[in-house]
Amino acid sequence: MRKTTTILFLTLATAFVAFGCTKLPASQETGIKPAEYGGVLGSEEIKKENESLKIEMEKTKTELEKMEKDYLSLAKNNESIISKLQEAQSKLDIVGNDEIPKFNSENTDKNSIAAYLNDSKNVLDESNRKIEIIQTTDSKILFCTVGYGDNFNQIFMWEIGQNEPVLIDGASFDKDGSWKWLLENKYIIIESGENKSEKKVLDVENKKIAGTFESAQDVYLFPGTTTVLLQKQGMSAYVLYDFSTSGEKELNLDNNNKYTSYSVDEEKNEITFNGTYSNESGTKYFVQATMNIGKMKDIYEIKDLEEEGNTV
Repeated sequence: MRKTTTILFLTLATAFVAFGCTKLPASQETGIKPAEYGGVLGSEEIKKENESLKIEMEKTKTELEKMEKDYLSLAKNNESIISKLQEAQSKLDIVGNDEIPKFNSENTDKNSIAAYLNDSKNVLDESNRKIEIIQTTDSKILFCTVGYGDNFNQIFMWEIGQNEPVLIDGASFDKDGSWKWLLENKYIIIESGENKSEKKVLDVENKKIAGTFESAQDVYLFPGTTTVLLQKQGMSAYVLYDFSTSGEKELNLDNNNKYTSYSVDEEKNEITFNGTYSNESGTKYFVQATMNIGKMKDIYEIKDLEEEGNTV
């Protein structure tokens, strides 16, 4: 009995010791499998790792900056290409347009606008339509389209710095009509092709038609004024017409209805009227009247622009 008890005690003691020896200590979570665990990095290794990451980040930054630069360059090239395509399309529209053409240019300096208009002119060389440049200054380009719509002409003004020109209202005329300077750089006189007696005065500075009237022949502009000497259609008498006010006065001359032409002598500052007439017996007479321009201005109260403060 004692022997059996001793054996049982030894068995239990052995089991207790065995159980106590195989119990594992509390583990610490590392996030990796035991086979992958390599221990904690030292400070030098961490430093090398950070340097390596820093180099990679610099490379990435450089690549991103290059990509941004390439993108901006590509975007700029695309804008340039789009601009050229738009100008090319504009010129094609000019060729195919029967109505008044539309002009548009991205580049708005004087040379670029002039080049655009000249290129457009070249496109039209083989057609019955034209573009005629009237005047080029540092601030504007004045030009005329010929033969558009119902075969009429239209004057435009393109101011430097603007993408497109302004169509001057009323400055249109028949294709067979004409224009010429009434006063250089200030007034243009326009004649209709259908009826040469119908005339318009274009005030270039103010971009508008300053006045319209009829004259059977060329008109004379008194210097420094807005008054012209003209002969109305169907009338032999001469008229002084102020196109800024639409006021007119008939010229009072001896044999007033006999004069058919006049000439101006700038050096002598005189206007000479010439004409002929026949009496009842059929005898023809030559008549002539000469007037000093300064005296005419005084007699007929023709005012200078400075006097009336006229900005036309």
